[in-house]
Amino acid sequence: MYNLEKDYKSPYCYEGTYVLKNNLNIRDKEKLDIVEGVISLDRITFLQEHPIKGKFDVNHLMRIHKFIFGDIYPFAGKFRNEEISKGGEFAPTYYLGESVKDLLGKLSKEKYLKGLDVDKISERLAHYMLELNFAHPFREGNGRTHREFIRTLALKNGYELDWDKIDSNELLNATITGTREYNLNPLTQLIKDCFVNKEPNKDISKILNKEIEYER
Repeated sequence: MYNLEKDYKSPYCYEGTYVLKNNLNIRDKEKLDIVEGVISLDRITFLQEHPIKGKFDVNHLMRIHKFIFGDIYPFAGKFRNEEISKGGEFAPTYYLGESVKDLLGKLSKEKYLKGLDVDKISERLAHYMLELNFAHPFREGNGRTHREFIRTLALKNGYELDWDKIDSNELLNATITGTREYNLNPLTQLIKDCFVNKEPNKDISKILNKEIEYER
């Protein structure tokens, strides 16, 4: 749960609760967490074979979020418009859109990490993952969206990432520590451990050609 002021009324939550407004009108937080987990896992599993192809820009990031959470939340695919924190401040809303746009613009200037070996691409993927985590552009579902975005970026470069190869709590802690202290090393190593192949394989990038028509 994000840290909000005690008396603050979030426009994203049902009145008098911390339950996010959802398309299923579920008012019980525990039940919503379970249903959200089932639906989002189903969508993420589908994306393993049908990743969302895009330009690795803001629109691409939003489309991934919308696909994963569109059946659950009305705000799916949209950047948040309230301030949130979780053990530390995330990017303020007044420059959230521009900060993510600038970040992914730098990715473009890096040629989307083309031609990097496994050590270097692990480091750069960790960098972009931490920067996205600091921005925390969505009201809910940031981690899952960022992981899919990073996985798809790896695919583009001929690398297959399998997040199930590492402990989810280790990944969470490395992301939190990295964001607070900007220490890339723990997350870089975990990402490297997720690589299925240590050398780029052109056949892997072909999976992006399997894209189906997603709503934009």
